[in-house]
Amino acid sequence: MSLSSEFVKRLNDEGEPIAKRLCLARNAFQSTYLPIQRKEELVFDWLCSNENLDKSSKEVWTTLQICICSRHMKLLTPADVRPEVLGTVVKMLCKYLRQKGTPSEVRDVILECVVQILGVVCCHLIGFNSLVVKSGSKRIALLRQPLKTVTNELIEPFDTQEVSFDILKGIIQVLIYLKLNIDDFDPDSKEINFSFWLQTLILSQFCEPPKLHLSVECLETLSAVIRLNPLAIEPKMFEILGPIMVVKKNTPEVRWAYISFLHCVLEMFTRLSRTQKFVTKLFPMLKEYMQEKKVSDIPLEDIFPAQFYKEFRSIMAALPSTQLIRIMKGLTYHLNLETEEYDVASKIYIQIMASIISSFLCGIRVASGTVPVDIVAKFINMMTELKETLARFAAATLCQEYDDDIMLSLLNVCYSWGELHILLVHYRLQQSLDLSQLDTSATNLAGLHNYLSSDQWNLIAQRVNNFGKTTCKDKMNSLLIQKLQVLQLMSESRTSPEQLNIARYLVSALNQTCSAKFLPSMPFMSSLLSKDQLLHVAKHLVQEIVADKDLCKQVIEALKHEDIQEERSLMETMIFITLERIGSLISKNKRRAKNPNTTGTFLPLFQVCFRNLNLQSAFLDETNKEIILVLEKLGSLVSKFCEKEDEFGSVNENNVDMTSLIYYLNILKVLPVTYMTENIQLLVCLSTIAVGVYMQTVEAGSEVIQTLFGELLLNLLEQTSLPNLHSFLHIGWFMKWLAIHDLGLEKECSDKLYTCLLDSNFKQKDGIVKLKPLIHHLSEKDNCSMLQLRIISILLKALSKGKKRHYIKNDQDLKKLVVNPLLKLILSAVRKGDTPASETLETYTQLLRIWLSRKKNLKMLAKVTVYMSNFFECALAGLGNETKSNVSGSATFVNLLLKHRSRLASCLPPNIVQRTWAKLMTCGSNTFSQTHCRIFLEATTPKEFQKIMESLLDETRKTVSAGGPRLETVVEWWKSVACCDTCPKKAEVRQSAMGAMCLVMLRVVKEPSLLEGILAVLGLEQEIIKNTQVQMEPLMVDLCMESVFPVGLCDVAEFTRLWSSMVQVTRYLLTYRSVWVLDRLPSFLACYRHLVSSLAINSVVTRGLSPKEVDEIAACALALSKLTKSMKKHSKSFKRVSAYLVADILHQLEQYPLHTSIKLHFTNCMYAILSMCDSYSADYLVRVLPPSTQLLFKSFYTKYKNFHKFTGKV
Repeated sequence: MSLSSEFVKRLNDEGEPIAKRLCLARNAFQSTYLPIQRKEELVFDWLCSNENLDKSSKEVWTTLQICICSRHMKLLTPADVRPEVLGTVVKMLCKYLRQKGTPSEVRDVILECVVQILGVVCCHLIGFNSLVVKSGSKRIALLRQPLKTVTNELIEPFDTQEVSFDILKGIIQVLIYLKLNIDDFDPDSKEINFSFWLQTLILSQFCEPPKLHLSVECLETLSAVIRLNPLAIEPKMFEILGPIMVVKKNTPEVRWAYISFLHCVLEMFTRLSRTQKFVTKLFPMLKEYMQEKKVSDIPLEDIFPAQFYKEFRSIMAALPSTQLIRIMKGLTYHLNLETEEYDVASKIYIQIMASIISSFLCGIRVASGTVPVDIVAKFINMMTELKETLARFAAATLCQEYDDDIMLSLLNVCYSWGELHILLVHYRLQQSLDLSQLDTSATNLAGLHNYLSSDQWNLIAQRVNNFGKTTCKDKMNSLLIQKLQVLQLMSESRTSPEQLNIARYLVSALNQTCSAKFLPSMPFMSSLLSKDQLLHVAKHLVQEIVADKDLCKQVIEALKHEDIQEERSLMETMIFITLERIGSLISKNKRRAKNPNTTGTFLPLFQVCFRNLNLQSAFLDETNKEIILVLEKLGSLVSKFCEKEDEFGSVNENNVDMTSLIYYLNILKVLPVTYMTENIQLLVCLSTIAVGVYMQTVEAGSEVIQTLFGELLLNLLEQTSLPNLHSFLHIGWFMKWLAIHDLGLEKECSDKLYTCLLDSNFKQKDGIVKLKPLIHHLSEKDNCSMLQLRIISILLKALSKGKKRHYIKNDQDLKKLVVNPLLKLILSAVRKGDTPASETLETYTQLLRIWLSRKKNLKMLAKVTVYMSNFFECALAGLGNETKSNVSGSATFVNLLLKHRSRLASCLPPNIVQRTWAKLMTCGSNTFSQTHCRIFLEATTPKEFQKIMESLLDETRKTVSAGGPRLETVVEWWKSVACCDTCPKKAEVRQSAMGAMCLVMLRVVKEPSLLEGILAVLGLEQEIIKNTQVQMEPLMVDLCMESVFPVGLCDVAEFTRLWSSMVQVTRYLLTYRSVWVLDRLPSFLACYRHLVSSLAINSVVTRGLSPKEVDEIAACALALSKLTKSMKKHSKSFKRVSAYLVADILHQLEQYPLHTSIKLHFTNCMYAILSMCDSYSADYLVRVLPPSTQLLFKSFYTKYKNFHKFTGKV
């Protein structure tokens, strides 16, 4: 018997375990000494064709995968494994792949085997082995044959193209993973190289079919090919790009894949420095394919999505000036060719061209100080050419029937041209504007856009107004706002007739435009509008928020913008209109309810009151008499109802439109009420209370109640305190009403509300007298609810804080009238309570604090301390709670016991410090309170403090070794240790413990696996540096210097948090510990260099950051500027190294194109360092810098000497 037959027999021996036979097959396949002919084919046949094997077993397919991926497989030739056998293997794999019962994990392994065979085997045996196949075309045919096999086998259950592309993508990914040296061929041979092979393969797959069916797999495959070999794909890119662009993207998944594909294309041309070639060839290619195919039904977003234009602007900002000039010439040329053609294909083509030109103009930074003068002159000439082209474009558009899409394209380019034109005039790179026009109508834009006459602009505005859609009207309004900005910036008069006409036109057209796009113009318009016009604007905004759910979020987000919030006149008008609409909801009469229980007179009383509130006349009245009358009506109504609620009856039906009410309340939450006048704040406050009382009566516990009392009223009281609230509202009756009704607020929120109301009440002389209704209500019942106990506790705290402000002069009378009755209620509740709760713990803490403050009446103190042990156990349980308020109350109680341990020695529980420390160590980061822990540490004795430090050090070592989120809590403990006031003995213990702690924390900084806690460590370093009671040691300084390290490209939010903490540590070192910094100047300079390089890498224009992200990074750049300016205080020490700092910043400015706002702060840093340089440093830089960097340095240095040195401005 031959060896081959014996080998197959042993593989088929069912008496042996399957695991043993699989191991035999695997070892035989990989063996190079086993004398069995074509043993690899035998293994493949046994694994794929043997029906006795369990094909649902993952072990079988894993064995096949190991064989295919082995190193031995890569050394095989067609003599070892014939290509037809490989085709059979692929066919069998596809057969099992399409079976319905195949488990998902097995399917993954089988698909991996298919990809490996097609990728590794075909590339080595067929694709690139010149000894096997000489003809390149035959190689392609051989590689496409297995693909065809896969396609034929998967026709029934799957989409043919999707699976084919999925496997082709796998091949490309295998090639990327292997990093084959596939271009290493002899150039003189007739052998076809890999670039040609890849081009032919991709073109045959994507361009040969008569109708391309675009899929996610197709686009992902192309992206993989681009990443694999961009030089091979770039020459044929436009042959691939054309058919893909003009295909409709039907699903969101395809659109996302298409955006990613376009990103790869832009990145490829950018990295190959062929962006100009991309723009030059793009338009002829698009025109050619649009003429061949009908594209009228394809949306523009399917050809160029919004993300493409954003990345295109970023790329333009990073290009050299000479390339920008050439690109602008090409864009102007192509637009000029198409202005007179208006067929279907030409229409979409013009829209695309206009969008790209607009994005191009938005991405240019020609006003930067680093642009040479001759380039600016060339660019101005190109602006003139584009202006003439726009004149022809506009004239051709006006000669045709109105087309909204073409008109929008024209207005987009005009707006972008105008923005750049204003910039050039502002920096005096171009002649000033001639704004004097005989026609002062609003729509005459000839002063700024002088390529059209006033009649043409008026005609365009008239057509847009009559036939245009909302988007086109918004763009026309943007052009008018642009004109208004120029008039306010460059004309002497702030209220010229032309400006008034523009403001009047925009307000009159408000109903036809989007409010979210209109609001940004208010900073320029508010001074031009009368009160009636402001009322019209505010009514429209409020109505649009309530009526349109889609626009609601956009308008509210626009109202949150700082520029809009600073427009007080508009904000006041919005407040009045919103309150008027809320009042109209309540005062609106509906059909009388059929419910017989609706018998009270309370509803008509509130309706009549809100109907008689003339808020519009109060807004128009400049003497404030009307608004005071409104305040008196509201305050009187609420006070009267809270005093005599029982006489009003009940209302069981809610006739208020709750949806509209919630919208109005959301508007009030956005508006800056806290920055308005006191009368407006009182109006909002009393209106909120009145509506809240009403809604609690008709619909108790609703979401509206929480919004009114828990958000609006509480925020207003916390931020403004409203000192005159008591003049209109009887706070005592209102607080009694609050004590009776459970509003459903959270405990922390309701406690803050009661505290703020008491603070406002005690600002009047007779504050205690006004609280008699509340005190009487709390004292008349023996059984107090938890809510009433909390109110008593808050009231006693307020009394203990401000005794001198109360009208009751005698402290004994205060105790008799108020304090003693409330204390008896607390003691009664404590006695009756079966088990102490968190609410009773807080009241008991207040009770104990008051009796401890009284040195007399020891009998009452003894009665109170009887319950101390029970409450201490409750406090220990609360320290391990996950609720922050419970932990805070428990810690306050324990600290009170420690503070008075000498007086309470007889009744204190044993081992109070050790037990408390053990519980405190279980607190998580979300419930940790640094203040309470600091007070606890200060109350310990030196011996107890030493034991605590030893325990904390052990816990720190364990936590650092284990890693995880527990590290943040341990760091918070060390912050408490650094901040606490200590005696000399405890200070020595702390100093020794913190030195050992720094040695442990160095592992967090140096080991990458522990870098998650670096933010916590940086915060600890800041506390140590700021607290001058802690003496710095070399180890502490090492920890601070090591924690400032270079940060690579990462998420913006993560970067800003980490970088801001590092720069703060560096600033604190220079401010509080300057001696240590100057002693270690090289290490400090390394930290500064890390900060500069990290900031530059993450601020690059090509990242495509959003405006919000740019602002966040600009704030970091401002912090760097402040750090650099603080170095000037030690200019004597930094003078000798300032040249190196200048070179570092110049290198970053030269290497990375930065956003303008960020570059401004880098420039400030440069000037601050140049102020520390002497002439020798400047000469040294001129000698050693490269030629390109020398030009940049000379530009900065010249501006510094001639301008910044004397003005301090950039």
